[in-house]
This record gives sequence, C-alpha cells and structure tokens, in this order.
Amino acid sequence: MSALKALREKERETRRELILTAAQQLFSDKDFRQVTVREIAKTAQVSPGTIYRYYRNMDDLFVDIFLNHVSHISSLIDEEFGRHAQCSVLRFCEIQVAYLNENMTFYQMMSHFMLGRRLPSENATRIDPIMRDLFDRLEQILRLAGLVTDSRLKAHALFSAINGTMISYARYPGRSREETRRHTMRLARIIADQFSSGQSVCG
Repeated sequence: MSALKALREKERETRRELILTAAQQLFSDKDFRQVTVREIAKTAQVSPGTIYRYYRNMDDLFVDIFLNHVSHISSLIDEEFGRHAQCSVLRFCEIQVAYLNENMTFYQMMSHFMLGRRLPSENATRIDPIMRDLFDRLEQILRLAGLVTDSRLKAHALFSAINGTMISYARYPGRSREETRRHTMRLARIIADQFSSGQSVCG
C-alpha cells in the first residue's frame, strides 16, 4: 500500500509540474487576463477539471509558480554561501540577472502582475514570508559588504535596481537574447559596484 501511495503521489506531482509549466508559458505569451483554464489544460494535456483539483483559481496557480522561482533563487544564493562562506554583492547581482535571462518566461509573467494586477490578500500572505526570507539573505550580503546602516532598506533598493534593469532592457528593440544577456550583466556589475562599499550608497 505504501508503494502504491508513493506512486500516486509521484503521478500527482508530475501532473502539477505539467500544469505549472504550461501556465507559465502561456502567461509569458499573452496577458494574464486572456489566459483560460481550458488553454492551460490543453497545453498541459490534462482536463480542465484536473487543474481545479490542484488550484482554486488562476491567482493560486500564479503564486505557486512565483514561489517556486523565488525559492530557486534563494537556493542559488545559499549554494554560493556554501561554496565560499559568503555571497558577494557582485555574485548576487550576477546570479539574479543570469536567472532572469535564463527564465524569461518567469520574468515576463511576473511583470504582468507587478505592473497591473493586485493579488488577493490570502495569496499575498503566502508570498510575504518567502520574500522576507530572500531579503534576509540580501541584507546579510550587504552587511558582509560593509553596508550596515539601513541594510534592510538598501536590500530593497538593490533588488529593485536589478529587476528594474530587466524591465528596462529585457525586451529592448533590436537586441538579440545574447546581446540582452551581455548588456544586463554589464549593468548588474555596475549596480554591484555601487552597493559594494559603504561609501557608494547614501546612508
């Protein structure tokens, strides 16, 4: 019975991953409000009813995708700490920009919400602790770089600067994906330089 239960759980997780992947792709291709459950089901090759067994609505689905990606970014930072007993501001900026360039679908989907949609309070409550955990890591990185004063506020500023770079240049006209990657990485290094010394950021 335990083996059967494990198999069913594995099948359930596989279906959930198919739904998440399909939804993420559709969210990046068109406005969130235009994506339907039926489209997601068709792309994932499951029935619409299957999706409702996992998610109450589209907002729940978005939050699941968002949390998976933020957790992955946090794990990359943790890996850097594990290898070197620290993560420099430069390495964080490189990790974040590289991840967003390699996961453009996530970046585009996230932009839909950041620029035009308010999440219900229960979903915002799910996101808050994950984001606080990420900012804890950023604050630790900045403190190690000597930015002790207002380190939490500066962590917010650093996160905003990196994501603002992607908003400004991820879809810049006339640039290939490789040109975009190189340009945003150069900008990330400039941003890192500004946050790498207590003398560089206003207190």
